[in-house]
Amino acid sequence: MRIIVRTLLPSDHNFIFATYLRNRYFDKANKTTLKRSTWSAMQHKRLEAIMTNDKVFVACLDEDQDTILGYSLMDGLEPYTYVKLAWRSTGLNIANTLLKELTNANSNTRSTN
Repeated sequence: MRIIVRTLLPSDHNFIFATYLRNRYFDKANKTTLKRSTWSAMQHKRLEAIMTNDKVFVACLDEDQDTILGYSLMDGLEPYTYVKLAWRSTGLNIANTLLKELTNANSNTRSTN
């Protein structure tokens, strides 16, 4: 089994929307007083804009690239990484690999502009 990191595909969008919105809403740092549906609608629009750039990376199985293990994206100035629970303690360092890919992409963009 080999894990690869690839760029975002349209088929990844639903998974990313669902996990990002759920995790961010219930994050202890989220101090919103908005109803979940209102907050999610606002964040959904913001996440759509984030996903239009080429700086969203997805970790998946080489032999089944539709099986998402995790992803990383830039949420404003902060990197955000999500890895499925079953893949977090495997010793494969999926989160670190995704963050390195994201950092490298951001460094390349800054140096060429």
